[in-house]
Amino acid sequence: MDIIGTVVSYAAGLVVVALVLTTFFKGWFTVEQQTRRVVTRFGKFVRVASPGLSLKMPFVDRVSAPISLKVQQLELSELTYTDKGTSVTISANVQYFVDENDESVKQAFYKLANPEGQIKSHVSSAIRAKVPTMTLEAVQSNQALIASHVKEELTNTMRAYGYIIADVLVTKADPDQSVVAANNAKYASEQAKTTAENLAAAAYTKVVKAAQGEAEAMIEHGRGIAGERAKIMEGLQSAITEFEKNVDGASAADAMKMVGFQGYLDAMVKIATNASDGTKVIFVPMAPGSAADMADQVRNALITGNEASKAAAPAAKGTAQPSSTER
Repeated sequence: MDIIGTVVSYAAGLVVVALVLTTFFKGWFTVEQQTRRVVTRFGKFVRVASPGLSLKMPFVDRVSAPISLKVQQLELSELTYTDKGTSVTISANVQYFVDENDESVKQAFYKLANPEGQIKSHVSSAIRAKVPTMTLEAVQSNQALIASHVKEELTNTMRAYGYIIADVLVTKADPDQSVVAANNAKYASEQAKTTAENLAAAAYTKVVKAAQGEAEAMIEHGRGIAGERAKIMEGLQSAITEFEKNVDGASAADAMKMVGFQGYLDAMVKIATNASDGTKVIFVPMAPGSAADMADQVRNALITGNEASKAAAPAAKGTAQPSSTER
């Protein structure tokens, strides 16, 4: 009997020790950094446990799974329409987290079972309310405006559930492929039109500049011809003057005939020797002997003038000799 009693006593002691140890260890739990845990007693909220070692009543209190306070990211897309009925798919990125104060943790734990679903619903609603008021070009160029509108709407809603919206980014605004193809065709047409206009403007400028250059060249050429003719006239005037002085009895008309004949000969030589313009055969509208007749006439005029001068000189001498003899 004593042995049995001793065994029973030891067994009872072991049970008591086990119960005490179990009770002791079940009264403690830990909370990781950047997390919170909710303590409930018989289903009723007791408190929010902060990071570190915490105490609870064994077998009575219950501790929730860790509630993360880290920033989480949710990617989603929404098909909607612009003000002209063009379909466009908006891709967004939402960054959110649970506020660290106890009340926010409590609200997030009790009020919202599916935060991602709630956020998706509100983002979809905000996008469908904003995009239909904008053109496709405005949607694609003002994605930050859409993101700001979504963030404002989402912040006002999710704050009541203990969540803070860190940021909302609209990453893409993709229209339907048929719209993309039409826009590409329109852009290509506009580019072709611009290119054609530029080429036309360049051609116009080239023609205008060429015409201006040609006009200036003709002006300079005319000035050169005028100067050349002025010099020729000076030379002719000087030649005629010298001709009248050196050829006795020759008049200005005789000199002009000689100059004209010389010019005729020079022109014939130039035409005959200048093949740069492709000249091969020329027809001169005059009688075959015209040039010779012209030369003869000029020559006869010169001879007649010289003879007249010579005849006048002896006559003057004969008249003067008797005076000399009488002396």
